[in-house]
Amino acid sequence: MHAGIPTFCLDDFFALLLRRHAQDPAIDADALLAWATARETRLYSLDVPARRFIRNGTDFAVDVIDRCLDLLDRMRSPEPDLGGLGLPVRFIERAQELIEQGRLDLGRSTATPARLTQVERPRLALDPFGQGVQIVLPPVGEAPDGTARWNVTVDGVPNLVKSRPLWVGAAEGAPTTSFPLTRPARVAQISLQGTEHETEIGIVDTGDPLLIFTESGRQLQYHLGVPPDAVWFLHPRDREVVADVPPRVVVESPLPVGWDGWRLVQVVLEGATWVALCGEGVRRRPIRGHSKPRVITGDPIPGVTTPYGSPVYCKPPAIWLPAEMPTTWLIDVRSATGDEKFLTRRFTVGEPTEISDELWVGLPRPLLGAFEVTVRGPIGRNARRTVSIAEGLALRCAPPVRLFNGDGLVPGEASLSCGPGMTVDRPALSYSPVERERVVTCTTSGGTEPLIVAPPSMRVLVEEASSSPRWNAGPVRLHTEGFGDTDALLIEVPAIDALPPLQVQAGRRVIQEIAPSGRGRYNLRRAQDTVQEHRSVDLVLPLAGVPVLVGSVRPARLAAGVTAAGKSLLLDECVWVENLTAGLYLCTAPWREPEIIPVEKDGSIPLPDDLVNAGRMHVRLAVEDPWVSSEWPRWPHPREMLVCEAPGHYEGGDAEDRQLSGYLAGTDAFPAKVSRLDRLWTIVDLANRIDHSTADRWIEDSAALLRNHPEAIRSVPDAGLPPDRAVVALITTGLAASKMDHCVASDIALWRKAPVAAALLTGSLLADEAEDSDLLAEVRAECGESALAILRGEDDPYAPAGLFDMGAELMARQDPEMLESLWSAAQVVPSALLDEDTRVTAARLLFDQRNCRDGRKLADQAERVVREGLVLRDNGFWAVGKYVAARCHPKRLHGWVSLPAMSIALALIARMAAHGHADCRVLEERFRFLWRMLAKIAPVLTTIDLVRAELIVAARPAR
Repeated sequence: MHAGIPTFCLDDFFALLLRRHAQDPAIDADALLAWATARETRLYSLDVPARRFIRNGTDFAVDVIDRCLDLLDRMRSPEPDLGGLGLPVRFIERAQELIEQGRLDLGRSTATPARLTQVERPRLALDPFGQGVQIVLPPVGEAPDGTARWNVTVDGVPNLVKSRPLWVGAAEGAPTTSFPLTRPARVAQISLQGTEHETEIGIVDTGDPLLIFTESGRQLQYHLGVPPDAVWFLHPRDREVVADVPPRVVVESPLPVGWDGWRLVQVVLEGATWVALCGEGVRRRPIRGHSKPRVITGDPIPGVTTPYGSPVYCKPPAIWLPAEMPTTWLIDVRSATGDEKFLTRRFTVGEPTEISDELWVGLPRPLLGAFEVTVRGPIGRNARRTVSIAEGLALRCAPPVRLFNGDGLVPGEASLSCGPGMTVDRPALSYSPVERERVVTCTTSGGTEPLIVAPPSMRVLVEEASSSPRWNAGPVRLHTEGFGDTDALLIEVPAIDALPPLQVQAGRRVIQEIAPSGRGRYNLRRAQDTVQEHRSVDLVLPLAGVPVLVGSVRPARLAAGVTAAGKSLLLDECVWVENLTAGLYLCTAPWREPEIIPVEKDGSIPLPDDLVNAGRMHVRLAVEDPWVSSEWPRWPHPREMLVCEAPGHYEGGDAEDRQLSGYLAGTDAFPAKVSRLDRLWTIVDLANRIDHSTADRWIEDSAALLRNHPEAIRSVPDAGLPPDRAVVALITTGLAASKMDHCVASDIALWRKAPVAAALLTGSLLADEAEDSDLLAEVRAECGESALAILRGEDDPYAPAGLFDMGAELMARQDPEMLESLWSAAQVVPSALLDEDTRVTAARLLFDQRNCRDGRKLADQAERVVREGLVLRDNGFWAVGKYVAARCHPKRLHGWVSLPAMSIALALIARMAAHGHADCRVLEERFRFLWRMLAKIAPVLTTIDLVRAELIVAARPAR
């Protein structure tokens, strides 16, 4: 067995593994293979046999990479333990030769290898009866102030996700958390603040949009085989799943709002050898039998987890070893941190065998802690799993399931028992209505482990189109004014599968009932008329004859105003409720995160020292769930904020912080030099929301400095502006019409996060790059093949896409509800930025805004702009007016039908101005206010056309 890679290929193969390990010390085999197969160019440094094996080896390739990463990690030790790897001897010998020759720099260390200290990486997962598709963010062992801050960018939209311990003192780390995906997306980039490493996760493959998850919710990536077990299929509803033996559907689960047009089903793949979506260009996923070993844990202890959220088992796991012929398996057990090896044993079996008690003979008992179990046999047949064990631990709870009461959960008690050799510091626990979890410490002769004890309890989840869904451990509070945005309520009660209808009550009188659809999902849209009529209602679930309040709908106002009073703020006419929380947004330092402070019962908000006399604040009130980390907006919407006038300006932070804050407070001049340019982008973005009366001056002062530093475009992502706000800011400052002559390596990676910024930064290189370069690989991945066609000097294949013609005029006369149903089915699968479907969808969003105030203003000016665009040519630019013409209505130019043509005309004018066209420079300055207005109502189309315009202007003419 040559393990798929000939010996002469190993030098470059090992070097590739080490380069990726240097860039991401926590990388594992799955992540490395996903990275390698995402771009064809990433394996060009390898010989052809190695390339083919990695691309086509599926589970075998993953196993070889995993063993080789383990080999290189172990060889960092001065006295490496190379037993049990299961690699051909020639792999080990060649690695040793290369190290002796100084051709592999491992960075030798006696420290624990970084790869082994990471329990898991960010990954895509499925919660089939709750949040749906989500990105699971792993626990962080060492986080500043105990809070892990994750930057999660999904299709260019940045999000900040925080994870913090929900109790104090038991551990230093932040637990695992998740980020729900509210709609289909193509790719996500995840990084932990304070580290340089970034994980990229592919989500939906436009060409083959079939996502497969195991029964437990783990994604089976495209390069892996599918087990013949129960699995979940997620796919567009109009694309059927096919196999050589039709899969048997077990259950269909509803998806959260935003995934309309998709289907989620659990199936069993009995007897099938492959599975795929119907249609051309899709991959057949091989179905592999139970030929791999398995780590069998049994059921975890209900209600007990580690501080990081992992389940805890009361018995050590068994190992199931397959065998069609006599096969030798090596089982290795280490601590999860990799710093202690407990056992390594070989077992040769001639038939399928389960190894249980004999595996753990000789280890100190009872077992306590997290253990990494690795099972290796022939190449392609391995298993690795981390298991947390508290041997002999048992939990009893009263009541068995905690239901809601008016204050949170009903009070509860829990008792812990353990066997000889283990003690628990608090065997009896009690829980108040606002307590869901308690920490205990288990101790054996081998050490101590903190555990979280959370008796089973009911929970609810609200689905809203405007926010990420999250579970709540108490009755939810909804606002009457925003109830129209609420779609559904999910209720989960352990040990109860069939829930009764939900009652809508007013004055304790049942006025409506809503039957569940699926597993505990209640469509709240059915109650919209009821809520509008009664204004205040309760949502009640009758369980075993007991009415359980699961939610309430009340008018939103929690206070009439807010005033500064020394070291506190005072809420006027405060309606105090449990967990009422204030988010303080500092108008004199808008780049700071909001300060989140609980409101006292007297309606006061105690201020931290650095916010006393720090200037005007905007205050947002919300009722927090104490057990769930909430998402606070970058800046509150005017309808949900209170304005607090206060003297002074922000005196914290660095000198630049203080000077800029003084400027915003009106006491200092605008600084002549600013190093943190992302702060200026924040001012440009938020100026009108902070103080409309002085916004124009703030924006112009900031824009003038930014225009003197075109490289400031690089700092747009650092400001955390969403894509729709980023394109507006670039146009507002004039930098959308600037030219960058120098590109740095980090600019290339921006294509997947901030394509507009990347296009402006790398435009000078685009025409001269080879098609197999990293830069054009990123352009292709983000924008699609049409982008490369444009750069080759060919015509844009989708130039007319988004045109408003007679069909658009006909649609303008249709019923809005019928149009919405048509639109919702138009683009189910996310496409590349410049693909035809993406452009049409972006134009549809502009169509929806054509009659708004700004839409009407733009329609009045559209013909003037379009006529200028139609004659764009000369001065070194080949005729680009044809791209404007392709978007023009065939019979008229006046009115809203010319808005799509106006968009590409403005973008071309700006990019030609950047490349030296004097007349376009004049036009860009004249029309900038119109372009900004257009970007505010149609940011997606504006983004698409700005990227297109840079590609068109940068392209070399067709030969």
